[in-house]
Amino acid sequence: MIRRLAVYLLLILLVSGCSTSKKLGKVLMDPNIQVGSLADQPSSVRITLLAEPDINKNESDEATPVNLQVVYLSEDSKLLATDFDELNDDERKLSDLLGKNYIDHQDFTLTPGQFKPLEPVTLEPKNQYIGVVIYYADENETQWKKIIKAKGMGHVYHLLIHVRAGEVELQREED
Repeated sequence: MIRRLAVYLLLILLVSGCSTSKKLGKVLMDPNIQVGSLADQPSSVRITLLAEPDINKNESDEATPVNLQVVYLSEDSKLLATDFDELNDDERKLSDLLGKNYIDHQDFTLTPGQFKPLEPVTLEPKNQYIGVVIYYADENETQWKKIIKAKGMGHVYHLLIHVRAGEVELQREED
């Protein structure tokens, strides 16, 4: 009886060990396979940039390319408090201007009518906001910055940054 019980326990351990090693083999072959629950994983964001054909008109009423920055923040108050001239100052770094609230940023140039999907970005755990700054030719006639909430852990975001003639629109969806 005890011998039979020991055999059954040994078989159960062997079978469960096979499934564990199978999962381990899959993870080793493809490191992108999620291990653990989504809540324990860093959030990711897949950004798509879209520019209208009539963005950033110059004095000749011609659409021109526009520079933009996607800014990853732990807190949004410093970016909200900055004015266009502070951000447009070539001698000041964005990280210095935003201080400890700054995590990282990406720089892009969009041409009129451009559609640009980006590779996913893994957020830092302390990330709480994503901001966008658009460097329009005439900052007084446009809405040149926007911020949305984006938690650094447990989420998969899709973010559309839609650059229009006089404003930027952010549309966030979550898986």
